[in-house]
Amino acid sequence: MQPAWAESDRLAALRSYRVLDTPPEPAFDDLVQLAARACQAPIALISLIDARRQWFKAEVGFGVQETPLDRAICLSAMLLPGMTIVPDLTEDPRFVRNPLVTGEPHLRFYAGAVLRTPDGVPLGALCVLDHRPRDLTEEQASTLTMRAGQVMSQLELRRAIAERDDVLEANRTFEQRQSLLVRELHHRVKNTLATVQALVGATGRSTGSFDAFYRSFSKRIGSLAKTHNLLTEDYWQTASLREIALNELKPFAEGRQPRFMLIGPPVELSADLAVPVGMALHELTTNAICYGALSVPGGHVEVRWSVDEAEGVRKLHLEWRERGGPPVSAPQHQGFGTTLLQRILPMQCKAEVEVQYDPEGLRFRMQAPLIEERLVPAY
Repeated sequence: MQPAWAESDRLAALRSYRVLDTPPEPAFDDLVQLAARACQAPIALISLIDARRQWFKAEVGFGVQETPLDRAICLSAMLLPGMTIVPDLTEDPRFVRNPLVTGEPHLRFYAGAVLRTPDGVPLGALCVLDHRPRDLTEEQASTLTMRAGQVMSQLELRRAIAERDDVLEANRTFEQRQSLLVRELHHRVKNTLATVQALVGATGRSTGSFDAFYRSFSKRIGSLAKTHNLLTEDYWQTASLREIALNELKPFAEGRQPRFMLIGPPVELSADLAVPVGMALHELTTNAICYGALSVPGGHVEVRWSVDEAEGVRKLHLEWRERGGPPVSAPQHQGFGTTLLQRILPMQCKAEVEVQYDPEGLRFRMQAPLIEERLVPAY
């Protein structure tokens, strides 16, 4: 008759108790002592049958913590209903060649009560052994069965406590994350308001009419919102550099031949770096559309980035390069875009910045340290 459980399910049930390879515990040690005394046996074991071994949660008189499965008498016993009693192991064909019978400690007698989960899945046995052939009285057999039930009660209690601790730890972690998220939101809202205020002033100074101001300001706010949207997907912690660049250049991906290339490894930028980098890419894209490579059909943009480490600090290297556009020359006056690239990025990101007005196309380079620490742990 096939068992009502699969071995994989039995092993999963055993591991759910999280008892394998745990240190001795008085509750289990006391139960093997009581079983040995009640059955007047020199050896008593709480045996749990793992995938490749028999492991003892508690033992008295045996002196080892585990044995290979080829020596596990309890492996056979746990597959049988009720209690298994073998008065003389040398006369039972299942065990006559067992190394524990033919050699040290020369076992002769075995009695084992199966340890079953509430669903009836066997985990092992509470057993007693002797060096001489013998039997159990009815009272001893009843006591051994009762002690096996107490072992399972202890295992169930142990699992319940572990599961309760898991829930408490999960709640503590959730509350910590929520607290950190609120702190980060406060910080981010404060920084965003400061950024918007700066955008208002800078856009107002660089435009000559309300309509021009409205268009420029709306586009800059839209770019800022896109970066913030990426950040909210990761609890305001990081945003993908590739996604930030795509937010700006995506309109030029349509058509038979894309107008831009993004070349670099996956890089996640912290919020305090993602926002200014997103704004910089927006200004570069806007300039390219109005005056640079994206203002003519044959022009294109290449954005490259890499990350290296020096003296324990990881740094982002980012390059924007335009080709195929109108001849480029340095601007006559410094607008918001130029100020952002050459002054704000170094101040906010500790970035080293270089802008080259190459006649063949604008070239922008920046190098900035990456902020590695997350405030809110990853989910």
